[in-house]
Amino acid sequence: MAFANTLRELRISRKITQEELAKYLNVSRPTIAGYETKNKQPDFEKLKKIAAFFDVSIDYLITGNSDYDSPGYKKGMPQIDEDQLFQSLDTQFHRLSYRSQLDLVEYAQLLNIRDRCRAMEK
Repeated sequence: MAFANTLRELRISRKITQEELAKYLNVSRPTIAGYETKNKQPDFEKLKKIAAFFDVSIDYLITGNSDYDSPGYKKGMPQIDEDQLFQSLDTQFHRLSYRSQLDLVEYAQLLNIRDRCRAMEK
């Protein structure tokens, strides 16, 4: 039941409604309610999207163990200046398939929502 509790706590602490999360995941609000109360489990792709949305690891979502609350790839990531970042992003974007480009745009929209939520917390 750790997943259900962790999801609910994350959602409430970030002031995200079940409806908002459902819209992002492209599922119904009752599906989110089922994740939180009826011991239903999302598929792996949805689990990845939930973890990305709340900026936590999948391990944290599943176990609730705070030792996993930060994705490992962020630790020790080299810092680059803004121009290098834009150039790298542009290069990588143009190497992607059209479908992957669409996915990346959707992910960027998710990050925008997450940033707005964080700004509201402060």
